[in-house]
Amino acid sequence: MEKQFFYQSKYDYYREFNRWVVVVASLASVTYFVSDCQLFGRFAWETLLPRTFILLPMLLFLLVSRKVTDYRIMVPFTYLIVHGIMWCTIWAIYYLPIRQHANEGFIIMHLMFFAVGFCAPFGYSTLFHVLVVANILISNLFNHYESLNLMLTLGIPCVVGICAVNYVMEKVYADQYKTKLELEKALTMDQLTKAFNRNKLVEICDENDRKLLVDNSRETCIIITDIDYFKKVNDTYGHDAGDKVLIYLVDTIKQVIRSSDYVIRWGGEEFLVILPGCPLTNAKNIAESIRQKIESGDNGICKITISMGISSYDGTDYHKAIVWADQALYEAKNSGRNRVVCYKNEEG
Repeated sequence: MEKQFFYQSKYDYYREFNRWVVVVASLASVTYFVSDCQLFGRFAWETLLPRTFILLPMLLFLLVSRKVTDYRIMVPFTYLIVHGIMWCTIWAIYYLPIRQHANEGFIIMHLMFFAVGFCAPFGYSTLFHVLVVANILISNLFNHYESLNLMLTLGIPCVVGICAVNYVMEKVYADQYKTKLELEKALTMDQLTKAFNRNKLVEICDENDRKLLVDNSRETCIIITDIDYFKKVNDTYGHDAGDKVLIYLVDTIKQVIRSSDYVIRWGGEEFLVILPGCPLTNAKNIAESIRQKIESGDNGICKITISMGISSYDGTDYHKAIVWADQALYEAKNSGRNRVVCYKNEEG
């Protein structure tokens, strides 16, 4: 799965470049009709269709690329277009009175494969580029190239060299990708507790309508957790000890919740827990389990308790659900602390 994310990121980064490579390569191949006319010494009706046929798949590619972003679909599609350009060229060569310049044309085509390799996984680029040699050998059965040996002698090193460059390029992008992930993590991660910070909400919500980007067909719950009398911990044992307590709290919460849930540091000692696809009953059981673990656990500093407020997210503005959870937390504090309270909608 991590490799899939990496290759998708690579494709997304070079996506626009890849689109332009397809367009430029396709249009450039059409211009070879001019050289066909020069070889015939007249208007080359025979090669007009082979030279222009690639425009149809190119237009289809442009339409699909606007709606489909999955590299597993678009990268093979890109290579099919490039191979299509090559076969349209082979088709045109069949009609040419002189075929001695085919070698130069095929060498130029290696540049196209090099360019589309920017966005492709190394395995894809190697497989589709090696097929260039197969194209030449198959087409030789009916085109009977005068310099087949020279084509292979020059072409095979091009394939090997470009595949090697694609391998190096992928390693270079891997370093860039790693740096990007580290920066994104730094932007959304609370450095002390390793919980997310508020910036994480930018990723998991639509700021236009303030909806959480979760499966709204299932219930989602929000919990706000606060350490009881945390100020006393700092005043008595110092802020370093208080930091250890915060780290312990987050570690305990992560032990109970799922990997798909979110722990966000909301304030000094307040933490927001988002539970996508979790009914209110289950959320209350999770919160109670966390509360009991904190009360009975050993954080290495002192005994602490927590209060927790829970609300159900209705699929609209997530701020409302946070306000409701905060109201439930307020009730838990006022009713003795060290307890879990669910928000009660006064209208329901």
